[in-house]
Amino acid sequence: MSKMKQLNELINEMEGTAKYYLRLVDEFKKLLSSEEEIVTTKEKPKSEPEKELKLEDLRAVLATKAKDGYKNEIRALLNKYGAESLSALATEHYAAVIEEAGGIGHD
Repeated sequence: MSKMKQLNELINEMEGTAKYYLRLVDEFKKLLSSEEEIVTTKEKPKSEPEKELKLEDLRAVLATKAKDGYKNEIRALLNKYGAESLSALATEHYAAVIEEAGGIGHD
């Protein structure tokens, strides 16, 4: 086989391979665009109105942490928010305290 014929066959193979890869790229683009459409068209779940935290809710979480051996950490957390005891904690700090208490013991 002549060199020119071999080169011509090689070029044809390369063109075929390139076309194959271009089809793959197009398919991936279609998949990505359909995924984006699905994500954007899904309705966001309606968030329930935030439940007001009560002293009892906070007491339950903190009591569990204290029972697990984190009394000092709980005491420090309450002091951080200006309270010597749970009953002295201002209600506006309940959410922050319960959130921070969730991280106690997970270090």
